[in-house]
Parts: sequence; structure tokens; C-alpha cells
Amino acid sequence: MTHNQTEKYCVRVKSNGHTGSGVLLSGNETFYVLTAAHCLGDSMPNIEDIKIEKQNDYTSDFKGITTVEIKEFNQELDFALIEIDFDDEDKLLYQYKLGRGVLSENEIKFCGYQGVNINQYRPFNGTVLSVSDDLGRFKITLQNETFDQAGEDGQYVAKGLSGSGVFIYRHNSPFLIGILNSVISEKAWNDDIDCCSIKHIEKYISEYVDLSDFDNLKKWNENIEKERTEREIEAFKNENSDFFEKLYRKNQVLYPEISKANTITAKQIRKFLAMKDNVRTIENDYPILFSNFKNIVKRFVDQVEDDYSRSVSQNSEAINLKMELQNQLKSEFEILPNFTNLDLSEYQVIEWLGICTLNFTTND
Repeated sequence: MTHNQTEKYCVRVKSNGHTGSGVLLSGNETFYVLTAAHCLGDSMPNIEDIKIEKQNDYTSDFKGITTVEIKEFNQELDFALIEIDFDDEDKLLYQYKLGRGVLSENEIKFCGYQGVNINQYRPFNGTVLSVSDDLGRFKITLQNETFDQAGEDGQYVAKGLSGSGVFIYRHNSPFLIGILNSVISEKAWNDDIDCCSIKHIEKYISEYVDLSDFDNLKKWNENIEKERTEREIEAFKNENSDFFEKLYRKNQVLYPEISKANTITAKQIRKFLAMKDNVRTIENDYPILFSNFKNIVKRFVDQVEDDYSRSVSQNSEAINLKMELQNQLKSEFEILPNFTNLDLSEYQVIEWLGICTLNFTTND
């Protein structure tokens, strides 16, 4: 699974005959959608006239998001902030933060709903052209793309993208820096877009990061990765408590330092879930191959329990045993197509750790 894609935070906004885009935003105490004011109409609408919808992917059905209150509606700066209420979206919102201190020539990404196809979101790449920190505005331009497509005017093709969240990536982490504004004007003809920064909604934001401070940004990203690891572990633990407890207990033997055990467990969980999908595909599409794989695994089970599971005096002994087992398993899988070797051997070792077929304890 790819983390931190801007598409995850993109929503479609409809109000009194107008259609635009918006971006999900986590505030101090609740959640919001930030969009362009003109997407809601020529004047502030009633909250019940606003319809906000989200897709899980570009082909999925739209799911409605409950609107609560219009917190900001600024026609001059062209932004609106709408408080929302929903159930499970908070699980993805922690994956990005907000950024200030944007520099010219920074590469950006945004995602929204074009007028030519308002039923599917589309991501775009661009570059920051100029910045006005005092006014809380910046200008971007498209990168290797154009709004003037298939004989259609840029103004028509760009319509609907207003309100799209603009993100900058640092160390593989996205930072929301603002939203698109004037893509429906004549400025769309040369693919330059005026944008509104998050400066104007600072009182609703729990924290933001200075993107021009590279040293602090690196430290911040390391802390965020640590927090994300802890949250992923907690989520998996809640859903697969027995598997998690056994896997985590084995990793505490392999890696006595708690932070190391946490990091390794989180990485194994991500790999295991991804590889589990691959194994299902093999089972469905290549039943003979899957049967051969399971037969090899079955032959190994007694050997794993008898020869590899044990109480160890040092964690290095357990690590060596684990690597020896994985290498032996990998060699057995050589009869299978090459593309499955690494995945299947690593997948099976993680599974054995999680169900205690492979068991390590310490000599106390």
C-alpha cells in the first residue's frame, strides 16, 4: 500500500448548482473541509445546502460526509472552512501535517475534480512560481501538463479543481500548504494558478511545520514516523490481538530495545498484510503453485517447532536461527517461480512467528 497519497484527502464539494473540490483537514478539536469560497456560490450558503462527498478510489462510489457548520467564508481571499462529522476518516488524517515557509521552485501535488469529469478525481504535479507570505498567497504552475486539452479551453478543463488541496512533500511526508483558487479564470490559459495558503486558518490548526527549516523538518519527520509506527501497531493489535502479541513477544527476544522491536514489528505487519494479498492471488490464480507452496510449508512445520524454536541466552542466537530458517525455506522454494521466492519465505516466517510455530524465549 502506498502511504500519504494526496488523493486520500480529496473531496468533492457541491452547493447551489456549483461544484468544486476540497481537502480534508484535522484541526485543534474537530475535522474540517477547506475549499474555495466561490465553490459554495456567490454568497455564504446555508449549511444544509452544502454536499461533501469522498471516494475511496477514483472508480468507487461517493460517500457523503456530514456537514456541521460553516466556520469561515471569505470571498476576498476566496476560502471557506466547513466543520464536518465523520467516523473513520481520522485514521488517514494523521498521515499529513500543515506547512508554512514555502519556497519558490518547490514541487507540489494537488488532486481534484475537473469539469470535464466531475465523477473521478485526478492528481496533478506542479511547481511553486512565487510566494507572498504577507498576503498568505502563492502561485503555482502545472508541470509537464496543461489545462488546454483535446481542443477544450483551459478555463473549461480546469473548472472544478478550485478548492483542491496543494501539498509539498518532504522526506516522503505530505504537507498541506494551501488550496487552489483562480483556476476558473483566464489564468488557467497559461496553466498558472493563484492559491491561498493555510495562514488564514491558523487558529483552527493544532500545529504546522516551517518547511524552510530543513534541520528541524528532518527531526520532525523522524518523530512523525515514530508516532505513525506506534499507531499502526495499536491498530493491528486491536484487530489481530493474538497474532500481534505472539509476533511482538518474539521480536522483543530478537530485538530487546523497545523502539527497535516496535519498528521491526510495524514493518513486518506492513509486509505481512501486503504479502497476504499476494498469497491470495496465487491461491486464486495459480492453484497448483499454491498447493506446492503449502506442501513445502507443511513438511517444514515439525522441523520449525523441533529444530528452530528454543530458549536463547542472547538475541543474536535467535536472529541467526531466524535467518537460517528463512534461507533454508527460500532454497526449498526454488522449485517455484522466481518472483515468489523472497515474498513467500519472508511471509511464512512472519506467519510462523505470529502463530508460535516458530517460538523464541529468553533464558531467565
